[in-house]
Amino acid sequence: MSPKRSAKRLWFRVFTLILLIGLLVVSYFGYRIWLTATRIYEPPTLTKSEKREKAVSITKDAVSLLLLGVDERTGDLGRSDTIVIATLNPMKKTVILTNIPRDTLVDIPGQTEKNKINHSYAYGGVELTRKTVERFLDIPIDGYVKVNMQGLEKIVDQLGGIEVMVPFDFSYGGYRFHQGKMTLNGKQALAFARMRKADPHGDFGRIRRQQEVLRGLIQKGTQFGSIMKLDQLLDELGNHMKTDIPPLRLFHLQRAYAGIRNEDISTVSFQGEDRTLDGTYYFIVSDEEINRVRRILTQHIGMESKTTGNPSQP
Repeated sequence: MSPKRSAKRLWFRVFTLILLIGLLVVSYFGYRIWLTATRIYEPPTLTKSEKREKAVSITKDAVSLLLLGVDERTGDLGRSDTIVIATLNPMKKTVILTNIPRDTLVDIPGQTEKNKINHSYAYGGVELTRKTVERFLDIPIDGYVKVNMQGLEKIVDQLGGIEVMVPFDFSYGGYRFHQGKMTLNGKQALAFARMRKADPHGDFGRIRRQQEVLRGLIQKGTQFGSIMKLDQLLDELGNHMKTDIPPLRLFHLQRAYAGIRNEDISTVSFQGEDRTLDGTYYFIVSDEEINRVRRILTQHIGMESKTTGNPSQP
């Protein structure tokens, strides 16, 4: 056999071996993704939001998702510590994160009196929170992702840490944070997101830091390098996350926003009034403010904005 033919056979075998290994890796991770996605998947009770005339595709259309950070305890639903609306536009490849302050006074479906929006989770879990948010802003919620806050630190650690912009120097939970860009591990990220009393902007400052953590998670989670840590990350997601997004669509959603840039993830915050009613603190949002936020979000997802009165105004 000629040396040239031997060399060709050698390269063919090497190529075949590499291809086989690649297929095995893809098959393995595909199986793991599917297994984990099945664990975290909770089939929706509705095929579409009541605010939609027709169903939308999570991966192809501009949609609005509800992101919940909850503190759950054994035998208790707990309360939603963080309520965020994430609007995603695949055509522009942009994301807008809108945090609803947990003390916002709203009408909760099925309740006779107005209450804080984070109580909706204690009364009826994700579904009631979803209905409450839809009524509050009169926009559709096309899906949800719920993360137990205690699992947040483990998810961040599996990603190898996340980068955030620290607004000012402060200490909290035994950690020191310096103004400017910082890479945080899981425990630091949880402390960074939870601190409130030392922030000159109170709950609004806390909201902005929570949005910064979400921004860091989106960026790091969609990077190609995160695939190398996928095995361990999937275990943590399976333990601490629930969603009504089907497994295959969840995978396609991650790929659709892979490599999203920091400047393509923007934030919107509510302005309002602090008020104490019967000895309890509430955050009151005006009709004008609700309409302002609604216009931004409906424009981002390609829907016509409506102007209505504020159902949460006392």
